[in-house]
Amino acid sequence: MNGQTPARHYYKKLVPSLILILNCIQFLSHPAKADPILLAFVFAVYLAFIWIIPYVASTAVSLCIFIGLWLLTDFFWAVSGQEQGAAYFLIVFLMIYAAFRLPSRLSLIFTACLIGGNILLLSSQGGSLNTIISNISIMLGLYVLFSSMRFRREARREAERNHAELAKMHVQLEHAHKELQKAHAELQKASVLSLRYAVLEERTRIARDIHDSIGHELTSVIVQLQSLPYILKSSKEDSEKVIQNVLSVARECLQEVRSVVHQMGRSESMVGLTALRGLIHQVEERSGLHVSLDTAGLSEESWPPNVSETIYRILQEALTNIIRHADASHAAAVISNDKSHLYVTITDDGQFTGSLTYGFGLTGMKERAEKAGGSLTFSAVQPSGLKIELSLPLMTTHKEQKDEQR
Repeated sequence: MNGQTPARHYYKKLVPSLILILNCIQFLSHPAKADPILLAFVFAVYLAFIWIIPYVASTAVSLCIFIGLWLLTDFFWAVSGQEQGAAYFLIVFLMIYAAFRLPSRLSLIFTACLIGGNILLLSSQGGSLNTIISNISIMLGLYVLFSSMRFRREARREAERNHAELAKMHVQLEHAHKELQKAHAELQKASVLSLRYAVLEERTRIARDIHDSIGHELTSVIVQLQSLPYILKSSKEDSEKVIQNVLSVARECLQEVRSVVHQMGRSESMVGLTALRGLIHQVEERSGLHVSLDTAGLSEESWPPNVSETIYRILQEALTNIIRHADASHAAAVISNDKSHLYVTITDDGQFTGSLTYGFGLTGMKERAEKAGGSLTFSAVQPSGLKIELSLPLMTTHKEQKDEQR
C-alpha cells in the first residue's frame, strides 16, 4: 500500500467491505439452516480482516490469518450444512483476496489447498461429481482471472518504477555532465596556468644560472681590473698575467652565456670534489681570497648529479658574495656526510655581524637547496663573519626525478 494516495487506500478496503455487507444482508434475508448470529459473526470477522490485513507486514503472519479464516469458514460450512451458500461465497472471496495479497507462489499453494478442502467438504456432504467439477472450475477460473489482473498491476507498477528510476538517472547524468563540463573548463584553465608557471619557472632558472655563473665570473673580472693599475706600476709581468686571466674569464663568461641560451643542460664538470677544488682554485687566483676545503668527515665522494650541481652553485654564489660584500681575507668550506645526508658549512672572517639582507643571490641559494630537498641556513660568526650551513639528502626524491626528466 506504500506510495498510494489516501483515497485509493480506503477505496481498496471499502469496495470489498461493501461486497461483504451486501452479501451478508442477502444471506440473512433468506431462510437457511445456518444460525444468523454465527453467519453475522463470520462476516464480521471477514470485515475486520479486510481492514486489518493491509497493515500486516509479515508474510508469515498474513498466511496464518488466511489459514485461520479458511478453518473458520470450513467450520461454518460444516455446522450450517449449506452447499452453495454463504460458506462457498466466503471461500471464493478468501481465494480472490489471497490472489491479490499473498506472494504468487504462496497464493497458488493456498488456492490449491482451498480447492482440496472444498472437494473434501462437498464429498462428505454427498455432493455430486458435476457439482464438484463446477466448483473447481469456477474457483480456478476466478483465480486465473484475478491473478492475471494482479500480474498486470505489478508489471505496470514495475514499469512506472523503472521509468521513475530512469528519469532520476537522466537527471543525475545531466548533473554529472554539467560537472564534467565545469571540471573540463577548470582543467583547461589550470593547464594554461601550469604552462605559464612552467615558463616562469624556466625563466627563473635561467636567471639564477646567469646570476650564479656569469655573475661570479664578472665579479672576478671586476676585482682583477680594479687591481690592474696598481699591478702595472709594480710589475709588467704580473700585469700581463692579470690581463690574460681577465681574457680567460671573459671567454668563460661567453661560453656560459651560450650554454644558458641554448639550454645545454648541466655541466658534467660540476661533479664531485674535483669541480669544487677547481672552483676554489679559480677564486684564489682571481680574487686573492684564501679558501680552505676540509673533507675529513667525508666518507664518500660519489653524489647524485642534482646534489653535485647544488653544492657547486651554492659554494660559487657564497664565494662571490664574500668577495663582493664581506671584505674577508679567508673563507672555509667543510664537507661531511652520513648515510642519508650531505652537509656543507661555509664560513668567512668578513664584516657580517647579524644584519642580513636577502637579495637575488641569497634567495637563489635557498631556493636551490629547497628544490633539491634540503635546507640552507645563515648565522653570524663571532666576532664577525657569516656561516652558511647546507643539508642535502643523498637519495633523489620522486619530485626531483620528475624535474630532471622534464
